[in-house]
Amino acid sequence: MKIDLEPVLAIQEVDLAIRDLAVEKEKAPERLNALEALLSEREAELVVLDERRRELQRKKTEIEDELELDQIRHGKSQAKLTSIKTNREYQALLKEIDEIKKTNKAREDEILAILEEIDGIAAQMDEKRKMSEETRKERDAEKRRLHGLLAEIDEKIASLQKERDEKAASVRKDILARYDFLRQKRGGLAVVEVRQSICTGCNMNIPPQLYNELLRNDKVLFCPTCQRIIYTRSEAIQED
Repeated sequence: MKIDLEPVLAIQEVDLAIRDLAVEKEKAPERLNALEALLSEREAELVVLDERRRELQRKKTEIEDELELDQIRHGKSQAKLTSIKTNREYQALLKEIDEIKKTNKAREDEILAILEEIDGIAAQMDEKRKMSEETRKERDAEKRRLHGLLAEIDEKIASLQKERDEKAASVRKDILARYDFLRQKRGGLAVVEVRQSICTGCNMNIPPQLYNELLRNDKVLFCPTCQRIIYTRSEAIQED
């Protein structure tokens, strides 16, 4: 009785197609994941900038409060000048007023520097918001594309699985069971051709006696090296 492995080869072809689709499905979200990561990164940068802006605003308010208090002190000191009776006290008060002026000038300069930095941060935040919005739109578009792609892949897999089940119904259960076992162990390739006495699965030579049995094609044979199911085609026999 001749062994016909064509139905098993047909099943293997379907299984390989299903495997390829499964790999495609697994890799499909990569771009979406990258966009999600980029969006999170940009939103995190916005949070950091906003925290810095708030910190500067608090610091500016503190300095303005100190400046206001010293301006009050300055006014009081100025008013006291007219009532000073001794030159020593007058000079001491002038020195105090001068120190207040220097301190306030330094505070005013610091406030200006803070305002400049706040303006710079505001500009950065505007740019980051635009970039985030662009990334968000791109992410949303990728989500829609991915949803359609995954639905299409699932539909193809379901169709192929139905085709496989139909083909499997015509294969001997023992051969199918061995095929399924080998398929899981050998990366999806369980049935391979022997060409010029070489197994195309592992590229090892088939012993002459085994090759002669293979030519008779009256039973299922396996490569002694990789254990895959082996076969040879009539044209290959003629070449030999």
